[in-house]
Amino acid sequence: MEHPSPPLRTPAPVPSLLHNKLNAYTLTAAAAGVTILAVSPPAEAEIVFTPANGVIAQGSKYALDLNHDGVVDFTLFNDFHNSTTPFGCDLDISPAGKGNAFWQGAREHYGQITAAALRAGVPVGSGKPFAFKEANMAYASLVAGNPSYVSGGPWKNVTNRYLGLKFLINGEVHYGWARLTVLTDSHREDVRATLTGYAYETVANQSILTGQISESGPGASLTQPKDSRINDAHFNDSHAENARAAVPLALLALGSPGLTAWRREETK
Repeated sequence: MEHPSPPLRTPAPVPSLLHNKLNAYTLTAAAAGVTILAVSPPAEAEIVFTPANGVIAQGSKYALDLNHDGVVDFTLFNDFHNSTTPFGCDLDISPAGKGNAFWQGAREHYGQITAAALRAGVPVGSGKPFAFKEANMAYASLVAGNPSYVSGGPWKNVTNRYLGLKFLINGEVHYGWARLTVLTDSHREDVRATLTGYAYETVANQSILTGQISESGPGASLTQPKDSRINDAHFNDSHAENARAAVPLALLALGSPGLTAWRREETK
């Protein structure tokens, strides 16, 4: 015998106040989800340091490839000149690619630009006085006429000073440094330089300290300074906390399945 099917139940209407709350919870959850997706950690910064022992003597040069991609970024050369005045050596730096530059030093009395001999711990980044053409670092010469022996330049007889460098990788600006020790002997009209190391920051437009060899540990007696990334991390954590606080409200609105999902997340 066929039994008649029970009448279908008509869903009870949701009170307007509760309906509005459910909509609010859903919007909150959606906003929280968007926030979680939109907040991404900053690019992982890394400093690549290369120790070196490159002697740049009279008549020699050093092709500096900061990021080891096979492309020369800067050329350091010791130019031996034998003109009548002056007669001697010049240590110079020249950018090897368009857009590459070095931190400019004070001009010499005859107007030639120079490369600054920076101490350790100087930030190299945007807004610094970069020069894009060849410049002098040190010289030692015999000046005919008097005669007299002269030497000079910001790199005259310095130990462990730094070039501040700016160069391009795939069209993006990166910053770095190169450390040198330079000796000049005016009576021998001789300049001798030794490149002892260099480094660059892998994240585009991220500044670097001269002598810095790592992001977190000490490098050349330096530690990574506090910067905006710490504040950004705190800012991101705050947004994540707000998002996590909003999600349970939406799950509660879903009833038992929502509560089960929330408890499962909380116990992970």
